[in-house]
Parts: sequence; structure tokens; C-alpha cells
Amino acid sequence: MKTEQGPQPDWMQELASPPFNEPMFTAKMKSDVSQSAANGLSRKRRGAPARLISMTAGVLALLLIAAIWGWRESPALQRMIPIQGWGYAAKWTPRSVYTVDGVDKLQVFPGGETAAGSPAGSWWNLLTPIQELEGKTIRISAVHRDTGTTVEKLAETKITSDMAYNDLTRVSSRFALPLSGLWRFDVMVDQEKYGDIVIDVPDSSWEPSPSFVSGSYAMSGVEGRLGFIYPDLIAGKPNKYMWHFWGRDEELTGDLVITAVKQNSSEIIDVFKVAGLRPSPLNGADAAIPTSMSLPSPGLWRIMVSINGQLFGSVIVEVAKP
Repeated sequence: MKTEQGPQPDWMQELASPPFNEPMFTAKMKSDVSQSAANGLSRKRRGAPARLISMTAGVLALLLIAAIWGWRESPALQRMIPIQGWGYAAKWTPRSVYTVDGVDKLQVFPGGETAAGSPAGSWWNLLTPIQELEGKTIRISAVHRDTGTTVEKLAETKITSDMAYNDLTRVSSRFALPLSGLWRFDVMVDQEKYGDIVIDVPDSSWEPSPSFVSGSYAMSGVEGRLGFIYPDLIAGKPNKYMWHFWGRDEELTGDLVITAVKQNSSEIIDVFKVAGLRPSPLNGADAAIPTSMSLPSPGLWRIMVSINGQLFGSVIVEVAKP
């Protein structure tokens, strides 16, 4: 049954009306809330890309560290990617002439075969009259870019009047290097840098050295220069070997050092050394000496002989597996 409702009490009418004298949720408030909501949505949308960018940067940093480590461990990569910058690359650009302010100051003229392991000679032209250099000293050293190996090419030598050549000063030195690749030659005059030269030294042949007969024995090496009588070379197995040398007395007097480098490697290992080599004819050679040698792994090896710090010559041998 439907009943008729009477008029509402005054307190109910008061509840139905807003308890404020003026609207509190103004148009500006609506706008502010809408803007705040939009900003919050925007931050949520930006959050995921920001995290993605942060993660990507971290991965790239790890890859960069790995790449730098790989570059440091790989001479081949060092030659292809000079990451030190353009200045570094220019520093190792091959050049046979050193200039200052566009004026030539130093020249080099290697003679003969300049391949790694092959001794040759060279002329160094200091484009300064002898009158300005006579009485001073000159020293030439070489450093290998990829390994840092340093070799003295000319011990400290006094510049004398017989080095005069027209309007320049000419100095001769041996040109023999153990490794292929870029070498920088630093020329010092009275212990101050005069100039530098960079030469890209090619690798020599890795064909095993031929045999030849001297006296009553077959030897392996370079006939008329150096060779040794040997049993089969077996990796990791030491044995005795008789070395023979041909040359002038002054070339064959001094400390003997034998080193070796394996094909496709730039690590030079010590094999044998002895002080006091001297001329002592044997088996048709001008000097001879017994040695004990061992090479650590099978493959092709270049055995290099130095006398008094100068590379005398090298022999290519094939080392068998144990």
C-alpha cells in the first residue's frame, strides 16, 4: 500500500545542501587535478624507457670494457684500431724522413733485406753539418709498437769528422730486428732527442732453413753465416747442439744470446746465453760453441742469435710433437 510522504524535516533539507558557503572544488582545482593525473600517467610511461636506457648503458659499458681488454691482448687489433686517438696513430705512421716545421732533419736508408730476423745495414743522414755535431755522441734505439720490445741499434758513439758527407752528417748502423711490425727508431744526440723514424718491418719467410755441409758435417742454417748440427728438435725436450759461425773476429767476440719466436706469435723467449764467445775455428767455421736448447711447443720457430746485443742471424726450424 502506498503511503503519502509528508514534508521532510528541516534537518534533512540541511543535509542535502553543501556545508560550505561557496563551492570548494573550483574550476581551477579540476584543472589542477586533471593536469596532475596527466603528469602521473606521463611519468609512468617514461619510467619503463628510462629503465631500459639505464640497462642498455650498463650492457654497453660491460661490452666496452671487454673490447678494451681484447684490444690490449691482441696485437692484431692494436694495429687495426689505434684507440689511443689520431695523435697516437700519427705517431706510428711509417716514415723514413723526420721533419721539423716542414724542414727535413733526419733520413734513413736501410740496405739489403729489412725483414724480421734478417740482419742488414743502414745509413742515417743527420741533415746538420759536421761542424755542428763533431765531438757529440749519437745513440739509436728501436721500440716495437705492439710488444714494447726495445733494441739498441747503435750504442753511444762519438761523432767524428769522417762522418761528414757533403753538407750533412752520415752515420752507419746495423739494421736487424727480431719481430715484424711497426718499429720506432729514436735518434739521440748528446742524450737529447734529435728525431725519430718509423718503419713497418715485414715478416721474413717461414720456410725451414736449408741444410748445407761444412767440414764433415751437415748443418741447418745460412751457409757462410751460421748453422748448427742437431738431432731432431722435439717440443719440451732439451738437447745439445753445436753452433758454427762465420765472420770477422770482432763480430764473433762477446756475449752470445740465443732467443726464439714462434710463427704467428710476438713472444720472444730466451733459449741460451753464454759470455765470452771468441773465434775458434771448427768444421770450416770461424767460431763454434756447444749449446743446450729446448723449445716449448711444436711448430715453426725462428731461432735468433745475437752477439754483443746485435742480431747476427737466424735459423727457421720445425719442432716436432713429443
